[in-house]
Amino acid sequence: MGSNPLSCKSHGKLRYEYNVQTYYWRHSMAEAIEASLYIFIFIFLGMVSGGVAVTIISKVFHKDTLYLNVFCGGILAGIVGFDLVPELMSHYRPLGVMAGISLGILFMLLMDRFLHNSSHTIFEHPETIMLLFLALLFHSIPSGIALGIDFQAGHLQESVLLGAILIHHIPEGMVMMVSVLYSNMKLKSFWIFCFVLSLAVGVNTFLGIILDFQSIKLRTMFMGIAVGTLGYVTFYELLWKGIKRHLALKMILAAILGFLIIRFYLSITSFFH
Repeated sequence: MGSNPLSCKSHGKLRYEYNVQTYYWRHSMAEAIEASLYIFIFIFLGMVSGGVAVTIISKVFHKDTLYLNVFCGGILAGIVGFDLVPELMSHYRPLGVMAGISLGILFMLLMDRFLHNSSHTIFEHPETIMLLFLALLFHSIPSGIALGIDFQAGHLQESVLLGAILIHHIPEGMVMMVSVLYSNMKLKSFWIFCFVLSLAVGVNTFLGIILDFQSIKLRTMFMGIAVGTLGYVTFYELLWKGIKRHLALKMILAAILGFLIIRFYLSITSFFH
């Protein structure tokens, strides 16, 4: 019996459509990987630049890591107050934000208690460096996903935005370097932290591109957790503990200086967005 011409034509059409879909899927995957790689590189460069800046600033503070720690606490307070919280209030519902912030603070409280009770640390102030690293790691989730969504909208094609990504992560590199110095860790720890955090943003950018993250509730929760964890480290671990450990006018001025510098810094970088 001869084959049905209509059946052969239909089969050929289906195979053609499958090949086209496979081609576009592979092409979109390649673009997603390329974009994530760019994000990883630019964030890594930004954080390393922040670390280099700290080595210069440390001379102003005569390498006093306690003053530097409070100074960077002021920087993070400015990031939370001038950048993250206004974005949350303008894009997400307050109830979901508060739930996410509460979860973030609860998690940090549990981790803080665990680190304080741990006796197997090989460096000073382990709670400070580890809590800061976890906070920035949580922050990488909504940041990366948001960048992935921007890529879908075609915004990441602009070189100006890539420059803004690099500049935006310089303060994070500064804070990370200060915490490494404050904890008397080896310099290679800074490079490892920068690599992991940059990779985390890159991976989340990739997920934001290939997956459908249109759930506003999920994004609200992630953003709330990021602010809660970062806020806990900023106001309790860095500022409150630092000023309490050595209450002096210079300590308060160091925190205010960091706060004002990041305010000025963010006003300049806003022109890149």
